[in-house]
Amino acid sequence: MSRTDLPNSIALLLAAFLGGMACEAQAAQLGAIVIDGKPVRAAPLDVIRTPSGEWPIADLGRVAEGRAYLFSYRAKPDWYSLCIVRAPDGDGTIDERRYDVRVGGDEFAVTALPGSMKCADSGEPVAPTMARVVAAVRAQRVLPYAARAFEGFPPRRKPKNGAEDVYRPDRIYGRSSANNAIGTVSGQAGEAGSSRGFLSETDARVIAAAFDRDGKAFAAAARRARVETLYGLSLPNLVIWSDRHHQMRDPQVPLPGDRPYTNEGSVSGGDDYGDEGKWTAPQNYQWLGEIGAEAGKTYVHRRDEAHLFNHGYAYWLATGDPRAAILQQAIMAYALASNYRRSAGRYVPRFTYQRTTLNQFSAMWKLRDVAANVSSGRGNIFWPKARAEKMNADLWAGWKMQLARMDVGRDVHARASSIFRGIDRDEDNAYSNFMIQAYGPEAAYLWASAGEPALMRRIAENFVLRFGDIGGAQGFYGAGKGSGFPLISNGKLPYQDRKSLIAWVASTSPHPTDSFEGAPAHYVLRGYWSLRLAADAARRGWLPPVSGLDEAVKRTERARDRTGKWKYAGLASMKHAGVPFAD
Repeated sequence: MSRTDLPNSIALLLAAFLGGMACEAQAAQLGAIVIDGKPVRAAPLDVIRTPSGEWPIADLGRVAEGRAYLFSYRAKPDWYSLCIVRAPDGDGTIDERRYDVRVGGDEFAVTALPGSMKCADSGEPVAPTMARVVAAVRAQRVLPYAARAFEGFPPRRKPKNGAEDVYRPDRIYGRSSANNAIGTVSGQAGEAGSSRGFLSETDARVIAAAFDRDGKAFAAAARRARVETLYGLSLPNLVIWSDRHHQMRDPQVPLPGDRPYTNEGSVSGGDDYGDEGKWTAPQNYQWLGEIGAEAGKTYVHRRDEAHLFNHGYAYWLATGDPRAAILQQAIMAYALASNYRRSAGRYVPRFTYQRTTLNQFSAMWKLRDVAANVSSGRGNIFWPKARAEKMNADLWAGWKMQLARMDVGRDVHARASSIFRGIDRDEDNAYSNFMIQAYGPEAAYLWASAGEPALMRRIAENFVLRFGDIGGAQGFYGAGKGSGFPLISNGKLPYQDRKSLIAWVASTSPHPTDSFEGAPAHYVLRGYWSLRLAADAARRGWLPPVSGLDEAVKRTERARDRTGKWKYAGLASMKHAGVPFAD
Protein backbone atom coordinates (compact mmCIF):
# COMPACT_ATOMS: atom_id res chain seq x y z
CA MET A 1 0.00 0.00 0.00
CA SER A 2 1.38 3.42 -0.91
CA ARG A 3 1.19 6.48 1.30
CA THR A 4 -1.40 7.94 -1.08
CA ASP A 5 -3.68 4.94 -0.32
CA LEU A 6 -3.72 5.63 3.41
CA PRO A 7 -6.55 7.51 5.14
CA ASN A 8 -5.64 11.21 5.32
CA SER A 9 -5.24 11.34 9.11
CA ILE A 10 -2.89 8.32 9.11
CA ALA A 11 -0.97 9.69 6.15
CA LEU A 12 -0.43 12.98 7.96
CA LEU A 13 0.78 11.23 11.11
CA LEU A 14 3.14 9.07 9.08
CA ALA A 15 4.41 12.15 7.26
CA ALA A 16 4.99 13.85 10.59
CA PHE A 17 6.91 10.85 11.92
CA LEU A 18 9.04 10.50 8.81
CA GLY A 19 9.43 14.27 8.68
CA GLY A 20 10.70 14.25 12.25
CA MET A 21 13.37 11.76 11.27
CA ALA A 22 14.24 13.88 8.24
CA CYS A 23 14.29 17.03 10.33
CA GLU A 24 16.73 15.49 12.82
CA ALA A 25 18.92 14.24 9.99
CA GLN A 26 18.93 17.63 8.30
CA ALA A 27 19.67 19.47 11.55
CA ALA A 28 22.60 17.14 12.10
CA GLN A 29 23.77 17.83 8.57
CA LEU A 30 23.66 21.57 9.22
CA GLY A 31 25.80 21.24 12.33
CA ALA A 32 25.50 22.75 15.78
CA ILE A 33 23.02 25.57 16.30
CA VAL A 34 23.90 28.26 18.82
CA ILE A 35 21.75 31.29 19.75
CA ASP A 36 23.22 34.02 21.95
CA GLY A 37 26.05 31.72 22.95
CA LYS A 38 23.76 28.87 24.02
CA PRO A 39 23.64 25.58 22.08
CA VAL A 40 20.09 24.63 21.14
CA ARG A 41 18.57 21.32 20.06
CA ALA A 42 16.48 21.10 16.91
CA ALA A 43 13.53 19.09 18.25
CA PRO A 44 11.31 17.80 15.40
CA LEU A 45 7.96 19.59 15.65
CA ASP A 46 5.91 19.04 12.52
CA VAL A 47 5.87 18.69 8.75
CA ILE A 48 4.04 21.36 6.80
CA ARG A 49 2.69 20.44 3.37
CA THR A 50 2.12 23.14 0.75
CA PRO A 51 1.66 22.93 -3.03
CA SER A 52 5.44 23.04 -3.46
CA GLY A 53 6.22 20.13 -1.16
CA GLU A 54 7.00 19.17 2.43
CA TRP A 55 8.61 21.49 4.96
CA PRO A 56 9.88 19.86 8.19
CA ILE A 57 9.85 22.27 11.15
CA ALA A 58 12.03 21.96 14.25
CA ASP A 59 11.46 23.71 17.55
CA LEU A 60 14.68 25.35 18.78
CA GLY A 61 13.11 26.25 22.10
CA ARG A 62 12.72 29.48 23.99
CA VAL A 63 15.07 32.39 23.43
CA ALA A 64 15.08 35.79 25.10
CA GLU A 65 11.59 37.30 24.72
CA GLY A 66 10.50 34.67 22.23
CA ARG A 67 10.96 31.33 20.54
CA ALA A 68 13.02 30.05 17.62
CA TYR A 69 12.15 27.60 14.84
CA LEU A 70 14.12 25.94 12.07
CA PHE A 71 12.36 25.53 8.73
CA SER A 72 13.72 23.07 6.19
CA TYR A 73 12.55 21.94 2.77
CA ARG A 74 12.45 18.30 1.75
CA ALA A 75 13.14 19.09 -1.92
CA LYS A 76 16.23 21.13 -1.06
CA PRO A 77 18.07 19.40 1.80
CA ASP A 78 20.78 22.05 2.14
CA TRP A 79 18.30 24.88 2.66
CA TYR A 80 17.20 26.21 6.03
CA SER A 81 15.51 29.22 7.56
CA LEU A 82 15.90 30.17 11.20
CA CYS A 83 12.92 32.23 12.37
CA ILE A 84 12.48 33.95 15.71
CA VAL A 85 9.08 35.03 17.00
CA ARG A 86 9.35 37.76 19.59
CA ALA A 87 6.65 38.50 22.16
CA PRO A 88 4.45 41.55 21.51
CA ASP A 89 4.53 44.82 23.41
CA GLY A 90 1.85 47.46 23.58
CA ASP A 91 3.58 50.20 25.57
CA GLY A 92 4.01 52.56 22.61
CA THR A 93 7.74 52.13 22.08
CA ILE A 94 9.61 49.48 20.11
CA ASP A 95 13.18 48.34 19.83
CA GLU A 96 15.09 45.68 17.98
CA ARG A 97 16.20 42.68 20.00
CA ARG A 98 19.41 41.24 18.57
CA TYR A 99 20.06 37.50 18.48
CA ASP A 100 23.53 36.24 17.56
CA VAL A 101 23.22 32.95 15.72
CA ARG A 102 25.52 30.22 14.47
CA VAL A 103 24.26 27.38 12.29
CA GLY A 104 27.13 25.04 11.54
CA GLY A 105 29.71 27.29 9.91
CA ASP A 106 27.26 30.17 9.25
CA GLU A 107 27.35 33.07 11.69
CA PHE A 108 24.81 35.88 11.48
CA ALA A 109 22.56 38.14 13.52
CA VAL A 110 18.77 38.34 13.56
CA THR A 111 17.04 41.42 14.95
CA ALA A 112 13.34 41.28 15.81
CA LEU A 113 10.77 43.88 16.75
CA PRO A 114 8.06 43.11 19.35
CA GLY A 115 5.22 40.97 18.04
CA SER A 116 7.01 39.86 14.88
CA MET A 117 8.60 36.91 13.12
CA LYS A 118 12.07 37.58 11.77
CA CYS A 119 13.67 35.00 9.51
CA ALA A 120 17.15 34.42 8.17
CA ASP A 121 17.63 31.83 5.47
CA SER A 122 20.27 30.29 3.23
CA GLY A 123 18.63 31.59 0.06
CA GLU A 124 15.30 31.39 -1.70
CA PRO A 125 14.00 27.83 -1.21
CA VAL A 126 11.57 27.75 -4.13
CA ALA A 127 12.04 29.73 -7.31
CA PRO A 128 8.81 31.64 -8.08
CA THR A 129 7.32 30.49 -11.38
CA MET A 130 4.85 32.00 -13.77
CA ALA A 131 3.32 28.56 -14.22
CA ARG A 132 2.31 28.38 -10.55
CA VAL A 133 0.70 31.81 -10.73
CA VAL A 134 -1.22 30.98 -13.90
CA ALA A 135 -2.33 27.69 -12.35
CA ALA A 136 -3.56 29.58 -9.26
CA VAL A 137 -5.69 31.86 -11.43
CA ARG A 138 -7.08 28.90 -13.36
CA ALA A 139 -7.92 27.28 -10.03
CA GLN A 140 -9.72 30.52 -9.10
CA ARG A 141 -7.50 31.16 -6.10
CA VAL A 142 -6.89 34.71 -7.35
CA LEU A 143 -8.27 36.74 -10.21
CA PRO A 144 -6.11 37.89 -13.15
CA TYR A 145 -4.54 41.34 -13.31
CA ALA A 146 -4.11 42.71 -16.80
CA ALA A 147 -3.20 45.97 -18.53
CA ARG A 148 -6.33 45.70 -20.66
CA ALA A 149 -8.25 46.92 -17.59
CA PHE A 150 -7.07 50.44 -18.46
CA GLU A 151 -8.54 50.49 -21.98
CA GLY A 152 -10.62 53.66 -22.41
CA PHE A 153 -9.10 55.26 -19.31
CA PRO A 154 -6.02 57.50 -18.91
CA PRO A 155 -2.65 55.70 -19.14
CA ARG A 156 -1.61 53.94 -15.96
CA ARG A 157 1.20 55.08 -13.74
CA LYS A 158 4.62 53.78 -14.74
CA PRO A 159 6.52 51.71 -12.16
CA LYS A 160 9.07 53.64 -10.15
CA ASN A 161 12.66 52.45 -9.92
CA GLY A 162 14.86 52.44 -6.86
CA ALA A 163 12.94 50.11 -4.54
CA GLU A 164 15.06 47.87 -2.35
CA ASP A 165 15.53 44.28 -3.47
CA VAL A 166 17.70 43.25 -0.52
CA TYR A 167 16.36 41.71 2.66
CA ARG A 168 18.53 41.89 5.78
CA PRO A 169 17.59 39.75 8.79
CA ASP A 170 19.65 42.03 11.07
CA ARG A 171 17.95 45.29 10.04
CA ILE A 172 14.65 46.94 10.84
CA TYR A 173 12.27 46.99 7.86
CA GLY A 174 12.58 50.77 7.70
CA ARG A 175 12.81 53.91 9.75
CA SER A 176 8.99 54.26 9.96
CA SER A 177 5.73 52.81 8.72
CA ALA A 178 5.69 55.56 6.08
CA ASN A 179 9.29 55.15 4.89
CA ASN A 180 10.62 51.62 4.60
CA ALA A 181 11.56 48.73 2.32
CA ILE A 182 7.94 47.65 1.77
CA GLY A 183 6.00 50.82 1.08
CA THR A 184 3.73 53.16 2.95
CA VAL A 185 2.08 50.73 5.35
CA SER A 186 0.72 53.42 7.67
CA GLY A 187 -2.78 54.89 7.73
CA GLN A 188 -1.71 57.58 5.30
CA ALA A 189 -1.12 55.02 2.55
CA GLY A 190 -3.47 56.60 0.03
CA GLU A 191 -2.84 55.29 -3.46
CA ALA A 192 0.70 54.17 -2.78
CA GLY A 193 1.65 50.61 -3.72
CA SER A 194 0.80 49.23 -0.29
CA SER A 195 -2.17 48.78 1.99
CA ARG A 196 -5.11 49.90 -0.13
CA GLY A 197 -6.90 47.26 -2.15
CA PHE A 198 -7.05 43.49 -2.42
CA LEU A 199 -3.39 43.16 -3.43
CA SER A 200 -0.32 45.33 -3.19
CA GLU A 201 1.16 46.79 -6.35
CA THR A 202 4.01 44.27 -6.28
CA ASP A 203 1.64 41.31 -5.96
CA ALA A 204 -0.48 42.60 -8.83
CA ARG A 205 2.63 42.95 -11.02
CA VAL A 206 3.64 39.37 -10.27
CA ILE A 207 0.29 38.13 -11.58
CA ALA A 208 0.17 40.48 -14.58
CA ALA A 209 3.70 39.55 -15.67
CA ALA A 210 2.89 35.84 -15.43
CA PHE A 211 -0.03 36.25 -17.83
CA ASP A 212 2.00 38.48 -20.14
CA ARG A 213 4.69 35.77 -20.17
CA ASP A 214 7.13 38.55 -19.43
CA GLY A 215 9.97 36.72 -17.71
CA LYS A 216 12.00 39.84 -16.95
CA ALA A 217 9.09 41.72 -15.37
CA PHE A 218 8.04 38.61 -13.46
CA ALA A 219 11.52 38.05 -12.04
CA ALA A 220 11.77 41.68 -10.92
CA ALA A 221 8.32 41.65 -9.29
CA ALA A 222 8.90 38.29 -7.62
CA ARG A 223 12.23 39.48 -6.24
CA ARG A 224 10.46 42.46 -4.69
CA ALA A 225 7.67 40.24 -3.41
CA ARG A 226 10.15 38.06 -1.48
CA VAL A 227 11.62 41.14 0.23
CA GLU A 228 8.17 42.49 1.09
CA THR A 229 7.03 39.11 2.41
CA LEU A 230 9.99 38.63 4.75
CA TYR A 231 9.97 42.23 5.96
CA GLY A 232 6.18 41.99 6.27
CA LEU A 233 6.56 39.22 8.85
CA SER A 234 8.90 41.53 10.76
CA LEU A 235 6.37 44.36 11.26
CA PRO A 236 5.78 45.15 14.94
CA ASN A 237 2.73 43.53 16.55
CA LEU A 238 1.64 41.73 13.39
CA VAL A 239 2.66 38.14 14.18
CA ILE A 240 1.33 37.63 17.71
CA TRP A 241 2.61 34.18 18.68
CA SER A 242 1.20 32.00 21.41
CA ASP A 243 3.40 31.35 24.41
CA ARG A 244 1.63 28.03 24.97
CA HIS A 245 1.09 26.73 21.45
CA HIS A 246 3.29 26.51 18.39
CA GLN A 247 1.09 28.83 16.35
CA MET A 248 -0.34 32.32 16.22
CA ARG A 249 -2.71 33.55 18.88
CA ASP A 250 -6.37 33.93 17.96
CA PRO A 251 -7.53 37.41 19.04
CA GLN A 252 -11.27 36.69 19.21
CA VAL A 253 -11.63 33.00 20.20
CA PRO A 254 -8.37 32.33 22.04
CA LEU A 255 -6.51 29.03 22.04
CA PRO A 256 -6.63 27.20 25.40
CA GLY A 257 -4.73 29.21 28.00
CA ASP A 258 -4.26 32.26 25.75
CA ARG A 259 -5.77 35.70 26.31
CA PRO A 260 -7.83 37.60 23.73
CA TYR A 261 -6.34 40.77 22.32
CA THR A 262 -7.21 43.82 20.26
CA ASN A 263 -5.42 46.40 18.18
CA GLU A 264 -8.29 48.88 18.45
CA GLY A 265 -10.13 49.68 21.66
CA SER A 266 -9.82 47.23 24.53
CA VAL A 267 -11.26 43.88 25.60
CA SER A 268 -11.96 42.65 29.10
CA GLY A 269 -9.35 40.20 30.31
CA GLY A 270 -7.26 40.71 27.20
CA ASP A 271 -4.28 42.57 25.81
CA ASP A 272 -4.12 45.75 23.76
CA TYR A 273 -1.54 45.85 20.97
CA GLY A 274 -3.03 48.80 19.11
CA ASP A 275 0.02 51.01 19.32
CA GLU A 276 2.72 49.51 17.12
CA GLY A 277 5.00 52.07 18.68
CA LYS A 278 7.76 54.58 18.07
CA TRP A 279 11.33 53.61 17.34
CA THR A 280 14.34 55.70 18.24
CA ALA A 281 17.30 55.10 15.95
CA PRO A 282 20.22 53.95 18.12
CA GLN A 283 23.60 55.64 18.07
CA ASN A 284 26.06 53.86 15.80
CA TYR A 285 23.27 51.84 14.18
CA GLN A 286 24.84 49.94 11.31
CA TRP A 287 22.07 50.73 8.82
CA LEU A 288 21.37 54.42 9.49
CA GLY A 289 22.44 55.50 6.03
CA GLU A 290 20.63 52.68 4.27
CA ILE A 291 17.28 53.42 5.90
CA GLY A 292 17.73 57.20 5.89
CA ALA A 293 17.46 57.53 9.66
CA GLU A 294 19.15 59.94 12.04
CA ALA A 295 20.72 58.65 15.26
CA GLY A 296 18.66 59.63 18.30
CA LYS A 297 15.62 60.62 16.25
CA THR A 298 12.28 58.95 16.94
CA TYR A 299 10.11 57.54 14.13
CA VAL A 300 6.48 56.38 14.14
CA HIS A 301 5.50 52.83 13.18
CA ARG A 302 1.71 53.00 13.48
CA ARG A 303 -0.62 51.03 11.20
CA ASP A 304 -4.38 50.51 11.13
CA GLU A 305 -6.92 47.98 9.89
CA ALA A 306 -8.43 50.51 7.46
CA HIS A 307 -5.18 50.23 5.50
CA LEU A 308 -4.76 46.52 6.05
CA PHE A 309 -1.39 45.10 5.03
CA ASN A 310 -1.85 43.38 1.65
CA HIS A 311 1.51 41.90 0.64
CA GLY A 312 2.81 38.38 0.07
CA TYR A 313 -0.23 36.63 -1.41
CA ALA A 314 1.13 36.42 -4.94
CA TYR A 315 4.48 35.26 -3.55
CA TRP A 316 2.65 32.51 -1.67
CA LEU A 317 0.90 31.46 -4.90
CA ALA A 318 4.16 31.59 -6.88
CA THR A 319 6.21 29.54 -4.40
CA GLY A 320 4.18 27.70 -1.77
CA ASP A 321 6.66 29.05 0.81
CA PRO A 322 4.98 28.47 4.21
CA ARG A 323 6.43 31.70 5.57
CA ALA A 324 4.36 33.62 3.03
CA ALA A 325 1.32 31.65 4.18
CA ILE A 326 2.08 32.59 7.80
CA LEU A 327 2.01 36.23 6.72
CA GLN A 328 -1.49 35.79 5.23
CA GLN A 329 -2.70 34.27 8.49
CA ALA A 330 -1.14 37.13 10.45
CA ILE A 331 -3.04 39.62 8.28
CA MET A 332 -6.26 37.82 9.13
CA ALA A 333 -5.42 37.91 12.83
CA TYR A 334 -4.80 41.66 12.58
CA ALA A 335 -8.21 42.14 10.94
CA LEU A 336 -9.90 40.08 13.66
CA ALA A 337 -8.12 42.04 16.38
CA SER A 338 -9.49 45.32 15.03
CA ASN A 339 -12.92 44.52 16.48
CA TYR A 340 -13.12 45.05 20.22
CA ARG A 341 -16.71 43.70 20.26
CA ARG A 342 -16.71 40.06 21.27
CA SER A 343 -19.14 37.15 21.59
CA ALA A 344 -18.07 34.03 23.48
CA GLY A 345 -17.11 31.25 21.11
CA ARG A 346 -18.10 33.19 17.99
CA TYR A 347 -16.24 35.50 15.60
CA VAL A 348 -17.70 38.99 15.21
CA PRO A 349 -17.23 41.01 11.98
CA ARG A 350 -16.73 44.71 11.50
CA PHE A 351 -19.73 46.51 10.04
CA THR A 352 -18.76 50.14 9.70
CA TYR A 353 -16.34 52.37 7.81
CA GLN A 354 -16.53 50.54 4.49
CA ARG A 355 -12.86 49.76 3.93
CA THR A 356 -12.57 48.14 7.35
CA THR A 357 -15.57 45.96 6.55
CA LEU A 358 -14.24 45.09 3.09
CA ASN A 359 -10.67 44.44 4.23
CA GLN A 360 -11.88 41.60 6.40
CA PHE A 361 -13.35 39.83 3.34
CA SER A 362 -9.99 40.12 1.57
CA ALA A 363 -8.19 38.68 4.58
CA MET A 364 -10.84 35.95 4.88
CA TRP A 365 -10.28 34.87 1.27
CA LYS A 366 -6.54 34.59 1.73
CA LEU A 367 -7.04 32.67 4.97
CA ARG A 368 -9.39 30.34 3.09
CA ASP A 369 -6.69 29.69 0.51
CA VAL A 370 -4.06 28.97 3.14
CA ALA A 371 -6.41 26.61 5.01
CA ALA A 372 -7.17 24.76 1.76
CA ASN A 373 -3.55 24.46 0.66
CA VAL A 374 -1.58 23.96 3.88
CA SER A 375 -1.67 20.94 6.15
CA SER A 376 0.40 19.90 9.13
CA GLY A 377 0.93 16.47 10.59
CA ARG A 378 0.53 17.53 14.21
CA GLY A 379 -1.45 20.76 13.95
CA ASN A 380 1.41 23.18 14.60
CA ILE A 381 2.49 26.52 13.05
CA PHE A 382 -0.89 27.14 11.32
CA TRP A 383 -4.39 27.34 12.75
CA PRO A 384 -6.31 24.11 12.12
CA LYS A 385 -8.49 24.15 9.03
CA ALA A 386 -11.64 23.80 11.14
CA ARG A 387 -10.78 26.98 13.06
CA ALA A 388 -10.17 28.92 9.85
CA GLU A 389 -13.44 27.69 8.38
CA LYS A 390 -15.32 28.71 11.52
CA MET A 391 -13.78 32.17 11.35
CA ASN A 392 -15.03 32.67 7.82
CA ALA A 393 -18.44 31.10 8.45
CA ASP A 394 -19.07 33.22 11.55
CA LEU A 395 -17.93 36.43 9.89
CA TRP A 396 -20.13 35.85 6.85
CA ALA A 397 -23.13 35.02 9.02
CA GLY A 398 -22.54 38.05 11.22
CA TRP A 399 -22.20 40.41 8.27
CA LYS A 400 -25.36 39.10 6.61
CA MET A 401 -27.30 39.39 9.86
CA GLN A 402 -26.24 43.01 10.37
CA LEU A 403 -26.94 43.85 6.72
CA ALA A 404 -30.47 42.42 7.01
CA ARG A 405 -31.01 44.34 10.24
CA MET A 406 -29.81 47.55 8.57
CA ASP A 407 -32.16 47.03 5.62
CA VAL A 408 -35.21 46.95 7.91
CA GLY A 409 -33.95 49.65 10.27
CA ARG A 410 -35.98 52.85 10.52
CA ASP A 411 -33.38 55.28 11.85
CA VAL A 412 -31.94 57.79 9.42
CA HIS A 413 -28.50 56.20 9.08
CA ALA A 414 -29.84 52.69 8.50
CA ARG A 415 -32.32 53.90 5.89
CA ALA A 416 -29.76 56.06 4.07
CA SER A 417 -27.18 53.24 3.97
CA SER A 418 -29.78 50.74 2.80
CA ILE A 419 -31.36 52.86 0.06
CA PHE A 420 -27.84 53.65 -1.19
CA ARG A 421 -27.17 49.89 -1.19
CA GLY A 422 -24.21 50.32 1.11
CA ILE A 423 -22.21 47.32 2.25
CA ASP A 424 -22.38 48.38 5.90
CA ARG A 425 -23.92 51.00 8.15
CA ASP A 426 -22.48 54.49 7.86
CA GLU A 427 -22.85 56.86 10.80
CA ASP A 428 -21.84 59.99 8.89
CA ASN A 429 -23.87 62.34 6.70
CA ALA A 430 -22.09 61.03 3.60
CA TYR A 431 -21.12 57.55 2.40
CA SER A 432 -17.63 57.07 0.99
CA ASN A 433 -17.59 57.49 -2.78
CA PHE A 434 -14.41 55.43 -3.27
CA MET A 435 -14.02 52.75 -0.60
CA ILE A 436 -16.40 50.16 -2.02
CA GLN A 437 -14.65 49.96 -5.39
CA ALA A 438 -11.15 50.50 -3.99
CA TYR A 439 -11.33 47.69 -1.43
CA GLY A 440 -14.17 45.35 -2.27
CA PRO A 441 -14.82 43.99 -5.77
CA GLU A 442 -11.91 41.56 -6.14
CA ALA A 443 -12.61 39.70 -2.90
CA ALA A 444 -16.36 39.85 -3.58
CA TYR A 445 -15.89 38.25 -7.01
CA LEU A 446 -13.68 35.48 -5.64
CA TRP A 447 -16.11 34.75 -2.83
CA ALA A 448 -18.95 34.61 -5.37
CA SER A 449 -16.96 31.99 -7.28
CA ALA A 450 -16.84 29.94 -4.07
CA GLY A 451 -20.58 30.12 -3.39
CA GLU A 452 -20.83 33.33 -1.33
CA PRO A 453 -22.37 35.93 -3.68
CA ALA A 454 -23.94 38.32 -1.16
CA LEU A 455 -21.15 40.90 -1.13
CA MET A 456 -20.75 40.91 -4.92
CA ARG A 457 -24.49 41.42 -5.30
CA ARG A 458 -24.49 44.33 -2.89
CA ILE A 459 -21.59 46.03 -4.66
CA ALA A 460 -23.36 45.51 -8.00
CA GLU A 461 -26.53 47.09 -6.64
CA ASN A 462 -24.58 50.10 -5.39
CA PHE A 463 -23.00 50.74 -8.78
CA VAL A 464 -26.16 50.05 -10.77
CA LEU A 465 -27.68 52.86 -8.71
CA ARG A 466 -24.72 55.20 -8.99
CA PHE A 467 -23.30 54.60 -12.47
CA GLY A 468 -26.46 53.17 -14.04
CA ASP A 469 -29.47 55.03 -12.67
CA ILE A 470 -27.76 58.31 -11.71
CA GLY A 471 -24.81 58.23 -14.08
CA GLY A 472 -21.49 59.94 -14.64
CA ALA A 473 -19.74 62.19 -12.16
CA GLN A 474 -23.06 62.77 -10.45
CA GLY A 475 -23.17 59.05 -9.70
CA PHE A 476 -19.66 59.24 -8.31
CA TYR A 477 -19.95 62.37 -6.15
CA GLY A 478 -23.67 62.89 -5.61
CA ALA A 479 -23.89 66.51 -4.51
CA GLY A 480 -20.45 66.35 -2.91
CA LYS A 481 -16.99 67.14 -4.19
CA GLY A 482 -14.56 65.38 -1.86
CA SER A 483 -14.54 61.76 -0.74
CA GLY A 484 -18.15 61.50 0.44
CA PHE A 485 -21.50 60.99 -1.32
CA PRO A 486 -23.97 63.07 0.76
CA LEU A 487 -27.03 61.11 1.92
CA ILE A 488 -28.29 63.04 4.95
CA SER A 489 -29.08 66.76 5.15
CA ASN A 490 -29.30 68.57 8.50
CA GLY A 491 -29.78 65.27 10.27
CA LYS A 492 -32.75 64.29 8.13
CA LEU A 493 -33.38 62.01 5.18
CA PRO A 494 -34.47 64.20 2.24
CA TYR A 495 -35.88 61.25 0.27
CA GLN A 496 -37.89 58.14 1.02
CA ASP A 497 -36.81 55.53 -1.50
CA ARG A 498 -34.51 54.85 -4.44
CA LYS A 499 -36.55 56.92 -6.89
CA SER A 500 -36.70 59.98 -4.66
CA LEU A 501 -32.98 59.60 -3.82
CA ILE A 502 -32.16 59.82 -7.54
CA ALA A 503 -34.41 62.88 -7.87
CA TRP A 504 -32.88 64.58 -4.82
CA VAL A 505 -29.35 63.99 -6.09
CA ALA A 506 -30.33 65.40 -9.50
CA SER A 507 -31.74 68.54 -7.86
CA THR A 508 -28.71 69.19 -5.65
CA SER A 509 -25.67 67.99 -7.60
CA PRO A 510 -23.62 70.24 -9.91
CA HIS A 511 -21.97 67.25 -11.60
CA PRO A 512 -22.84 65.84 -15.05
CA THR A 513 -24.61 62.53 -15.58
CA ASP A 514 -23.30 61.85 -19.08
CA SER A 515 -19.57 62.04 -18.34
CA PHE A 516 -17.15 61.58 -15.46
CA GLU A 517 -15.75 65.08 -15.88
CA GLY A 518 -13.67 65.94 -12.81
CA ALA A 519 -13.94 62.49 -11.19
CA PRO A 520 -10.90 60.41 -10.16
CA ALA A 521 -10.00 58.12 -13.04
CA HIS A 522 -8.71 55.25 -10.89
CA TYR A 523 -11.86 55.08 -8.75
CA VAL A 524 -14.17 55.28 -11.75
CA LEU A 525 -12.05 52.52 -13.28
CA ARG A 526 -12.64 50.26 -10.30
CA GLY A 527 -16.33 51.15 -10.21
CA TYR A 528 -16.57 50.10 -13.85
CA TRP A 529 -14.77 46.83 -13.19
CA SER A 530 -16.98 46.25 -10.15
CA LEU A 531 -19.88 46.16 -12.61
CA ARG A 532 -17.95 43.99 -15.06
CA LEU A 533 -16.95 41.52 -12.34
CA ALA A 534 -20.58 41.29 -11.20
CA ALA A 535 -21.79 40.81 -14.77
CA ASP A 536 -19.32 37.97 -15.31
CA ALA A 537 -20.35 36.38 -12.01
CA ALA A 538 -24.00 36.58 -13.07
CA ARG A 539 -23.27 35.01 -16.47
CA ARG A 540 -21.49 32.13 -14.74
CA GLY A 541 -24.44 31.54 -12.43
CA TRP A 542 -22.51 32.55 -9.30
CA LEU A 543 -24.73 35.58 -8.76
CA PRO A 544 -28.53 35.89 -9.10
CA PRO A 545 -29.53 38.38 -11.82
CA VAL A 546 -29.16 42.04 -10.85
CA SER A 547 -31.69 44.30 -12.57
CA GLY A 548 -30.06 47.00 -14.70
CA LEU A 549 -26.55 45.55 -14.49
CA ASP A 550 -25.81 45.24 -18.21
CA GLU A 551 -27.24 48.68 -18.98
CA ALA A 552 -25.14 50.17 -16.14
CA VAL A 553 -22.00 48.76 -17.81
CA LYS A 554 -22.97 50.36 -21.12
CA ARG A 555 -23.88 53.71 -19.58
CA THR A 556 -20.58 53.76 -17.70
CA GLU A 557 -18.68 53.13 -20.95
CA ARG A 558 -20.54 55.94 -22.71
CA ALA A 559 -19.85 58.39 -19.87
CA ARG A 560 -16.19 57.31 -19.74
CA ASP A 561 -15.78 57.93 -23.46
CA ARG A 562 -17.31 61.42 -23.18
CA THR A 563 -15.00 62.50 -20.34
CA GLY A 564 -12.55 65.22 -21.33
CA LYS A 565 -10.79 65.95 -18.07
CA TRP A 566 -10.20 63.40 -15.35
CA LYS A 567 -9.12 64.09 -11.80
CA TYR A 568 -5.87 62.30 -10.87
CA ALA A 569 -5.37 61.11 -14.44
CA GLY A 570 -2.53 58.60 -14.57
CA LEU A 571 -2.72 57.65 -10.89
CA ALA A 572 -4.01 54.16 -11.63
CA SER A 573 -1.51 51.32 -11.34
CA MET A 574 -1.50 47.56 -11.75
CA LYS A 575 -3.16 46.97 -8.39
CA HIS A 576 -6.26 48.61 -9.95
CA ALA A 577 -6.26 46.11 -12.84
CA GLY A 578 -8.12 43.11 -11.46
CA VAL A 579 -10.40 41.68 -14.17
CA PRO A 580 -12.78 38.70 -14.48
CA PHE A 581 -11.46 35.25 -15.27
CA ALA A 582 -12.95 35.57 -18.76
CA ASP A 583 -10.76 38.62 -19.43
